[in-house]
Amino acid sequence: MRTCLIPIGCLAALALAGCTGGAFVPRGDVGAVVSTAPSRDISLSGVITQKSADRIMDELESHAGPSVTIRLDSPGGDVSAALQIHDQLKRSGKLVVTRVEDEARCMSSCTLIFAAGDQRLAGSRSRFRFHAPLYVGWLPLPGPVVALIEAATRRGIANTYAEASPEFARYLAEPGILALDSRKGLALSGEELAKRGGKFVTGVP
Repeated sequence: MRTCLIPIGCLAALALAGCTGGAFVPRGDVGAVVSTAPSRDISLSGVITQKSADRIMDELESHAGPSVTIRLDSPGGDVSAALQIHDQLKRSGKLVVTRVEDEARCMSSCTLIFAAGDQRLAGSRSRFRFHAPLYVGWLPLPGPVVALIEAATRRGIANTYAEASPEFARYLAEPGILALDSRKGLALSGEELAKRGGKFVTGVP
């Protein structure tokens, strides 16, 4: 995924539709208890931008403890920035817990950060949305080039979900769903995602 999105990011900024107006293989047992280990809590709310990615990555680098909890409440935003956070979490060597509390939302590119958790916790009344990427670069490009960029980004997003839960990635690609081929996509509560997501959600907060 990184190999296709880094050059794309050099051409233009990418974001998921509806998120520009405002913010994997699990290591070990995803059910492991982390309450006894010193953990750093980092919150990410609002539209995801490069600035917010830089802040999160700086906080991760300054934390020497064995575990970190990322608390999410975001409508999404910049795909490249979200993937930078995702990749930093996966490379950190820490036990990563991603959390979306009741009434909070994790939509669009926010779900890429959520997918980075070894434990992925969602309140039953939290809200998630999965949908197709939308090119919103400042550089105007021909339609076929935009379609190519969006297709490559879509594959990268699907692969990121598959690393967290192959079953959930297959569910999103089912003929009756095709969430990543639609601007509207698929909206699920935390409770619904826990039932349909093939362990994309591993527990409740």
